[in-house]
Amino acid sequence: MDEKILVNGLVKDKNVGAITSTSIRVAKNMINKIDFDNAKLIVEYGPGKGEITRHILSQMREDAALFVFETNKNFIHELVKINDKRLIIINSDAENAKMILKNRYKIEQTDYIISTIPLTFLDRRKRRRIISRSYTLLKEKGKFITYQYSWLNYNLIKERFSESRIKVILISILPVFIFVGVK
Repeated sequence: MDEKILVNGLVKDKNVGAITSTSIRVAKNMINKIDFDNAKLIVEYGPGKGEITRHILSQMREDAALFVFETNKNFIHELVKINDKRLIIINSDAENAKMILKNRYKIEQTDYIISTIPLTFLDRRKRRRIISRSYTLLKEKGKFITYQYSWLNYNLIKERFSESRIKVILISILPVFIFVGVK
């Protein structure tokens, strides 16, 4: 799949927040915060065409599971091609993750949540719901890890999580902000 699908997705789907795939540098900076030796359940919001997903799967234990929440049908089509038994693709919005995992999979809590959804593009109430529900979905000491193109949503992470960190990565024109919230 080429970058044209990302651009088309950005124009047609307000949940698509990037015009290019996540860079390897950003992906590695996000997943290096995961303790793969002990992570059994990982959730990813907005995996797009699976750049970060592939990195996560390459380091995950064989008995671990990765649940990805994606709403864009073109991206789901690309994710299916990954063909890994540990990958569970769910065609739903991130704000429904807690309910779906509990009702469909009997999962109450997860170790990590990785998110690339464009929080800035969402209305304030939905942003707060996603952050709040993510917090309750995480185990104690679990981590919510997201990258954004603006630091503005960092306060939402700081307000909800007992510990929070921010890292800035300068790439091309736009800086990328990686936020980590620890429950």
